[in-house]
Amino acid sequence: MTGTKPVKVLVLTIGNGINLLINFLTLPYLVRSLSYQDYGSYGQVLIVIAFLQGLFTFNLNQVANIFFARKEFDQRIVFSTLMRSALLLSIAGAIFMLAGVPFISGSFDNPSLDRLLVFSVINLMGQIPVPILLSVLIYRGLVKRLTAILIFTNIIKVGVMLLAIQVFNSVDLLMMGLSVVSVLQAVVLFYCVSSEIRTLQFFNRKVAREIFHVATPLALTSILERLVFYIDGIMISGMLSTTDYAFYRAGAIEVPFVASLYGSVAAVILPEVARLFYDHQRDEIIRLKRKVISTTAFLVYPVLVYLLFFAEPIVSFYLSEKYLASTLVFAIFNLTLLIRINDYQDIIIVSGNTRYIFYTIVILTIINIGLNYLLIRFFGIYGSAAAFILHLVMLASALTYKTTRLMKCQVTDLFDLRTIGGIVLIALFLVIPVWLLHAFVFDSVWLIILAAPVYMLLFIMTGIKFQLVDPVLVNQMKGRILRKKD
Repeated sequence: MTGTKPVKVLVLTIGNGINLLINFLTLPYLVRSLSYQDYGSYGQVLIVIAFLQGLFTFNLNQVANIFFARKEFDQRIVFSTLMRSALLLSIAGAIFMLAGVPFISGSFDNPSLDRLLVFSVINLMGQIPVPILLSVLIYRGLVKRLTAILIFTNIIKVGVMLLAIQVFNSVDLLMMGLSVVSVLQAVVLFYCVSSEIRTLQFFNRKVAREIFHVATPLALTSILERLVFYIDGIMISGMLSTTDYAFYRAGAIEVPFVASLYGSVAAVILPEVARLFYDHQRDEIIRLKRKVISTTAFLVYPVLVYLLFFAEPIVSFYLSEKYLASTLVFAIFNLTLLIRINDYQDIIIVSGNTRYIFYTIVILTIINIGLNYLLIRFFGIYGSAAAFILHLVMLASALTYKTTRLMKCQVTDLFDLRTIGGIVLIALFLVIPVWLLHAFVFDSVWLIILAAPVYMLLFIMTGIKFQLVDPVLVNQMKGRILRKKD
């Protein structure tokens, strides 16, 4: 990551992290304010919206940058064609959701979903164009602007949530309010796109055909990926109960900043990987990937170690003791951070081997459904969490294998196992004294909370001293953060 890339990653990570932090902090309020039934229903609606958003966005956000980069196309025509397509997809998504309400509520065995899904149709329509607009703003270099918009609209979302639940005690009003915020976010993002390309005047059929031709295999893959991501919740709701799903959803949470880091790195690095691939600089791609993976592991793994050691007191403090059943789900789910240090698809996508991704995910989705069925039967919600982790491991392994074949390299060329091992050992060395102190001297969650920043600071200082993170990157970040204003 050279030039301004570390800063873009930092800004995007901070923005996404703040948004996740807002959601992270509202979750304790929701689980304490809503009944198991209402909270479970709220989570089930979010599953449906997220899945349909992925379905009807049709991965246009991923292919947008490709067509903006192609000089034979006018960027105004590309943008207008994308936005008109997104509008049509939004309408199609709304119709599909309305038509599927009886089937969805029946599948979840939850009649209250009938009205909640109807109230959320506008929410879906607003969310479909948002990923495309975010992709355009990132491509145009407007990372700070989109970050500010995401933070602003998420703060409004929290206000709507508090008003609907605290004042009116109504989940129905909550869904209506979230719909308004969703549309507001889409409109604001649209008008923040540079006026030189922002228009809805054009719909070029040739451009549209090419866009959808490129997007189709990626879209089919994305649909399956989202299905896998949400199939655990769907099967828990169908095989167990809404209350069991509430326990599962409460534990399957993402940690702010850490969870957003992977997506931020991928969004900034993918264009660079594409450029290097088409310039036939494969050795440079391997060097870049190795550096990015090690750097991401350096930031993610110490947090994972800390969360695993203190899962029970964290969940008890964060969600209250009535959600202690979510503790093991929380611990298992956080194992995803072991894998989320690399974009396993980037090289395969830019090389044009998207069918491999699709076929791999088709096979693994079938396996995942079988794993969920068996493990839920024997281990309940914990079995579903385990099935999700096993799926991710198999997928990462299959995609890594294909990547090494394409790049004609070894796994160890991409993953610096010595550095990653050093990261884990230092994290363990620093967390064990805190665990011993908490277990035998001062049994309070406040020790865990207050020790966390000290632990991370010591880890970063030790890691830099032993050069577990790229010194050039450290100097770049120091220069940007400590730079004096003119």
